[in-house]
Amino acid sequence: MKFRVLGQVEIWRGGNRVPIIGEKQRTLLALLVLRADQVVPHDELLHALWGDDQPATGRRALHNHLWSLRRLLGEDGALSTNSGGYSLKVSPGGSDLAVFLAEVAAADAARAADDTRRAAERLRAALSLWRGPALVGTRLEFQTAEGYALEELRFVALTDRIDADLALGRHAELVGELRQLITAAPLRERFRAQLILALYRDGRRADALEQYRSARQCFHDELGLEPGDELKRMHEAILAGDPELLRHSSAVRAHEPRPRPHLVPHQLPADVARFTGRLEHLGTLDTLLSTDGGGALVITAIAGAGGVGKTALAVHWGHLRAGHFPDGHLYVNLHGYSRSAPVTPAQALWQLLRGLGVSQEDIPVDVDGRSALYRSSIAGRRMLIVLDNAATAEQVRTLLPGTTQSRVLITSRDSLRGLIATNDIDVISLDMLSAHEAQTLLRGLLDGDQEAELIGELAALCGYLPLALRLAAAHVGDAGGSVGDLVSRLREGDRLEALEFTEDPHAGIRATFTLSYQALPEPVRGAFRVASLHPGRDISLDALAAMTNRSPHDTRRSVAALVRAHLVSCTGQRVSMHDLIREYARELAEAEGEQQEAWSRLLDWHVHTARAAMAHVDPDARLLTPTVPDPTGGIREFAERDGATAWLNSERPNTVALVVHAARYGWPVHSWQLAYVTAYHFYLTRQVDDWITTHRVALEAVRQAGDLDGEAKILTALGHALMESDQYGPFLDCQRKAVELAIATNNRRMQAEAQYYVASGLFRTGELSAALDANSQAGELYRELDDRPGKVATVYLAGQIYLRLGRTQQGLDHMRQTLDYLRARGGRRYDEAATLLEMGRAYIDLALLPKARESAEPALEIARDLGDRMLQAQALHQLGQITSKQGFPVEALRLQEQALAHARHLSGRLTECRVLNGLGQTLALYGEHDKAREHFEAALEIAMRINDPYELETAQTGIAILIDSSRESNKSPSKS
Repeated sequence: MKFRVLGQVEIWRGGNRVPIIGEKQRTLLALLVLRADQVVPHDELLHALWGDDQPATGRRALHNHLWSLRRLLGEDGALSTNSGGYSLKVSPGGSDLAVFLAEVAAADAARAADDTRRAAERLRAALSLWRGPALVGTRLEFQTAEGYALEELRFVALTDRIDADLALGRHAELVGELRQLITAAPLRERFRAQLILALYRDGRRADALEQYRSARQCFHDELGLEPGDELKRMHEAILAGDPELLRHSSAVRAHEPRPRPHLVPHQLPADVARFTGRLEHLGTLDTLLSTDGGGALVITAIAGAGGVGKTALAVHWGHLRAGHFPDGHLYVNLHGYSRSAPVTPAQALWQLLRGLGVSQEDIPVDVDGRSALYRSSIAGRRMLIVLDNAATAEQVRTLLPGTTQSRVLITSRDSLRGLIATNDIDVISLDMLSAHEAQTLLRGLLDGDQEAELIGELAALCGYLPLALRLAAAHVGDAGGSVGDLVSRLREGDRLEALEFTEDPHAGIRATFTLSYQALPEPVRGAFRVASLHPGRDISLDALAAMTNRSPHDTRRSVAALVRAHLVSCTGQRVSMHDLIREYARELAEAEGEQQEAWSRLLDWHVHTARAAMAHVDPDARLLTPTVPDPTGGIREFAERDGATAWLNSERPNTVALVVHAARYGWPVHSWQLAYVTAYHFYLTRQVDDWITTHRVALEAVRQAGDLDGEAKILTALGHALMESDQYGPFLDCQRKAVELAIATNNRRMQAEAQYYVASGLFRTGELSAALDANSQAGELYRELDDRPGKVATVYLAGQIYLRLGRTQQGLDHMRQTLDYLRARGGRRYDEAATLLEMGRAYIDLALLPKARESAEPALEIARDLGDRMLQAQALHQLGQITSKQGFPVEALRLQEQALAHARHLSGRLTECRVLNGLGQTLALYGEHDKAREHFEAALEIAMRINDPYELETAQTGIAILIDSSRESNKSPSKS
């Protein structure tokens, strides 16, 4: 995928342009490309779209635009998000801007090497990428602000290219171009000076002086100023006939190659047997062969975790491309991460000089002398120099040649930030093999497809780590070994132990990781050990700070050191570990006895932080105040709802893991209180499976704790989750049990809530009279407690029941009361949309279709702002019904098909059932009886499965009407 911003903003995939819809989508894409591989904060994205005039719903609209952009980019787009903002991963050379900057840099290098002709060529190539003004099609203010900087880059490149052409004696060819440029930009003094010089060198002295006079007049008329110093000096030099003005180079200097040395070293270790995969990285290394450093040394570092195959990649590529290095290859193992002492720069230089054929007597004693002789010995040669297993930037800095055609490859577990800063190296970060590559490697090492069905599992159990895969293959190759045996051992036991060799303890995974671990200072080691104890798939920096009881600043520094050592990965504010590295770190934490204290701190922090977030998400609720200890270092604070929701979304998998972990390892109170506090978030985000999982675990935990009041709370929330998954019977069982417990503990508020849910369940199962009675009892309890939100909830439910009973006007009155309350309180937009849809249902029943539309359309707008699929499906379904009754079948079917697409993404089937019935009714109304019956029958199947009486009746009625219609049609006499 390629991005273009130097002109019309465009996306190209596979040689075809991808259509971009709308100014805002182009603006978002352009900003993300301009900030490629950087996190762009939400505020900057919002400002790009609306400037200082951002709408109240701007953040939600931004998310919608980003969602659309993500779909447009597809998987190749690599648009990622974290709590700080969004970033777009752009491959090297993946945008015309990146290529432009690379070409300009190549021109700068060529100019530094006194290769003017090449500099001109590179600048001409850079400028050819421009297709008009930058950022065309984006928001005007954004194009003006961001495009100005780009246009300045273009101007500098253009003036540099013209300078290079002047130096090459192309003055005659430049006159016409410069006149056009001055017409377009008459106040650019640089163009004026270049035109004057070109005219003068072309023997047109009078024209050059006239051009100066014209420039002086223009600046005086437009700006009231005299020309700048450059133009004045040039004018004076022409008048004086200064010969320096006529000096220019006519060609690029030729560089004579030095004679090849007599000794051609070939020091690379043997190539890796059955090297597999890494095609992308090999391709990246191949670019070293065509990269022209302009005289500067081209250096690449391969960085990654121990055992990931850094040395194997460097050595394999060196053997593949040996023909490109006629003067040979040098290799030094620096033992940066090794049982041996690290090789000092003096020792490494001695090895390199000996490899170059320098006799021992001629090697200087001091490091500086050796370094100077090394640079002199390698100058003019084209060699590959592999500096393997480096510990620090300082260890390799003195081993780098000077200006040369040679290439340097460095491998290290460290990211070598210091070297990046001083030597402008490229770094290839090596990760695990892909699943396919890992399985291919195993099959090759095992010499066949034996037990092929287990190969995939063995690769996964090895974490796709090359070293682990090779150790596993060696174990299988032992006498009597098999893939199945090893898979069983890895499944059931200690994977690190299973991949060890007792006869060679230094060859295993544990020994490899230990070398990286021992290179760290103790505070960083502690963060590494504790991070592994989190039961989730990753951990936030805030949570890690809580677990280690250290400041956020110190935690960030420790994580940065771990990232540099390739022991963890950090994306945004989240830290993750490879599975085998996590097992190793947990071993260390257990040996230090750190689990209980770290887990206790984490659970205290997570429960209280989740409660603080939910206070923004559900401000009307009387949230449970956790009884677990307050975290010693405080909690994460939230300024507004969006930030709180973002945290809850990012931490949802960890919340599930912590509820289960706390129940399993002796923190039952933490388990049930964390589950209960976050239940409404699971409801809003439709994560019904996680909701049920956490609350079933929490129910066991609260019973273990012997807390009857807490048990009633968990039962109500669990029951609600079961209802959302269409399990009405179990839902009612939970609520009735909760009522009993609330009465036993004299918790009137809990009794009211559970009684209200009993009424909801009876309503869902079609027992309308019983539902009305139960709801009335709940309402009475809420009135006694003076609980206004509770009373409104019973008013809403009563309205639903009245609508089902055919008492439409009474139901509508209740919905109006509910809507007035919700709009007065604010914040409960989901409930507002649901109420509007119930009002729309009432207006449809009363045949007041314009009023129905006035309710359904704002409900759809809210649903889209919230990104809620269920609400969107219901609103689109209702608009389809209204449109159908207004006589627009094509539009009605389109709306209901959209509703069905949303409904099929939901875990519950009720909404899908409703939409299928609606489609059946619309199709039947317009004579599409066969298709209508298909939809009714699909709805009937779902209604029977979930035992919903209302949709069951609707489907059965629809089918019966179609059957009767068919019979009547068959009775009618045929027309001749």
